[in-house]
Amino acid sequence: MALTKIQVKSLGFVHYQHPDLENALKFFKDFGLVEEDRRPTQAFLRGNGVQPYVYLAEQSPDQNRHFIGAYWNVRTSKDLENATALPGATAIQDNDGPGGGQAVRVKDPHGFIVGFLYGQTLRTSQDCSLQLASDTSDAHPNTATEKLRKGPTRRFKHGPSPIYKLGHYGIGVPRARYKETMDWYRSVLNLKPTDAIFDPKTDEEITCFNHIDLGQEFTDHHSFFIGSSATSTVAYPHHCSFEVNDFDTQVLGHDWLRSKGWTNCWGIGRHVLGSQIFDYWFDASGNVVEHYSDGDLVNQDSPFKREPAGPNSLYIWGPNLPLSFLSGKLEDVGKVVKTPPDVISGRPAVFEEQTT
Repeated sequence: MALTKIQVKSLGFVHYQHPDLENALKFFKDFGLVEEDRRPTQAFLRGNGVQPYVYLAEQSPDQNRHFIGAYWNVRTSKDLENATALPGATAIQDNDGPGGGQAVRVKDPHGFIVGFLYGQTLRTSQDCSLQLASDTSDAHPNTATEKLRKGPTRRFKHGPSPIYKLGHYGIGVPRARYKETMDWYRSVLNLKPTDAIFDPKTDEEITCFNHIDLGQEFTDHHSFFIGSSATSTVAYPHHCSFEVNDFDTQVLGHDWLRSKGWTNCWGIGRHVLGSQIFDYWFDASGNVVEHYSDGDLVNQDSPFKREPAGPNSLYIWGPNLPLSFLSGKLEDVGKVVKTPPDVISGRPAVFEEQTT
């Protein structure tokens, strides 16, 4: 008997383990997340949206960092019941994080947890502005031909970018297991492909951005993506991403993180697929996390598109593509693409040390 696809409506939170939890929390405070609840080995971090928390930070049991998985909000209690029928799924259990509710957990083909949440008590108040502005009473931007702000000035303040929500996350998998992994996620959740990147030499799909299928209702360009690696033999997290309100807020947050001594991975720039303005950072443990703003929305009528692999499919403006974004490794910071790969001839990319 075919299993019923679980109908999710949004992302809930991601779960990571850190070898130095205290240092990790210092980073996330500067990143813009707020500590909602603290326990001896766990911290529940939230944004300023409705989710009780969007990031579960936990002390690692060893000296390594670990991505545990991600949790999704389901539409109905019936979806939670349906999730218990998935192979290897847990029974319905109480969720002991802020907001309560119930959860079912299952593991994907690589052992990452995919959790389903229902019945959380959502936040109803926004306790701070989503903008780093001293006065937001008339914050309209003036363009060359449309002047909506007449008289008032725009003044900003320094600080972390206030985060609204968890927007998406993604994993990398060995190329031989890409299709298996994608098929699993699309058979378990109501995920639908938005854009894909293919190898023009083989026409083989190597990355895909997936949105939550909400029918006619518009949703984010992608909530989950999978990329394939020709060199890795195991699956790994690529990054998780959090939405901020606007470009000014994003740049101010970028400057704040830089002033605190944290390491930028790539940004600020604008992606092609999804259109969002991106800013990637390494957290204190070496995981890649992103601030994004101004992303696309899609629905069931949005056409699926395929793009050939290459730098032109990644960004339209921004710093040169760094090796650290492709590898996800802190030790690769400072190396940028000098010559992009030629996938037709098989010539690899050439990287060089970035000069200031």
